[in-house]
Amino acid sequence: MKIAVLGDPVNSLQASRAAAGMLAPFCECDKADRFFKFCRESLNKFSQFLEELVSVSGVPVHFSREGSLMPFSNYRETWEERKQFFACEDIPHEIWSVDKVRQKAPYLSEDCGEVMWVGEGQVNNRQMHDALMKASKNLGNRVLEANVSGFILKGSVITAAVADSRQIHGGQFVLASGSWSPQLARVLGVSIPLKPIKGQMCRVQLDDHFMDYTLHGKMTYIAPWREGNGFVIGSTMEDRGFDPSIEEGVIDLLIAKAAEILPHLKTAPLIESWTGLRPAAEDLMPIMGESQRYDNLFYSSGHYRNGILLTPNQADYISALIRDTGVDAIPEFSPSRYNL
Repeated sequence: MKIAVLGDPVNSLQASRAAAGMLAPFCECDKADRFFKFCRESLNKFSQFLEELVSVSGVPVHFSREGSLMPFSNYRETWEERKQFFACEDIPHEIWSVDKVRQKAPYLSEDCGEVMWVGEGQVNNRQMHDALMKASKNLGNRVLEANVSGFILKGSVITAAVADSRQIHGGQFVLASGSWSPQLARVLGVSIPLKPIKGQMCRVQLDDHFMDYTLHGKMTYIAPWREGNGFVIGSTMEDRGFDPSIEEGVIDLLIAKAAEILPHLKTAPLIESWTGLRPAAEDLMPIMGESQRYDNLFYSSGHYRNGILLTPNQADYISALIRDTGVDAIPEFSPSRYNL
């Protein structure tokens, strides 16, 4: 296939590069629905996916399967339910006693109590995005930093996208515009019930040895980027449209909340702070699959809090649908639920 990528591949729509890179299908999910299964499949594909990506791109990408930690102090209300869920679904996990926590994660606050280790992953998503850009070009794909403003239609078939006064013709089109998907869909006369959920976050300088694991707390997370890149702390959940502002008080509060789990963060120098926009569909499920309104249009949007995690599996899924290789469409993700 000849492939062209249009839009904002460099800044990646304030989502791919704004994320923390947590690969957390287990800590993020609390029921074994189809979405949970899809997330779990994606985590299992990550190692091979990154191996192929690094091979094609020549860009190194940090990837860790050290796992995640969930302190009892932050999950006391749901602790037993969480343990039962992990056991029922055969999720790799361990309960660490206070003594074991002191051995395995000595810099955690003593207030954490016992800790649950969960077999999840972590990737430096900015490195991964750089590698995807480079790999796409190495494979001969055209990456055009041109904003799509319209489409050329012939009945129910899209024949071309209009981008900066140019017409880009194609046989198949994938609408994958993150939080901006509804604006682009409106040009096609389609209404997508999706909106941006703002997340403010930051990165602080702290030596790698302070923590090998991703930490999940109540309304906070701490993700080690390793290789001297410090720790990412996040993130707010704000329904404020496309507001890109960064509030110093909010960042201070994020750091203070994270420091209750990892106290050394309290004095760690701030490297940067930023805002991301998560594309959230009305039912908080991805919108992925074939359009019901146009013969050659596919959607891949609404990945909300799990866009990085879903990268390999949603790529396989959408690719299989486009190539019509007999993959079973997933009803829970289908655009048809919104008459798209």
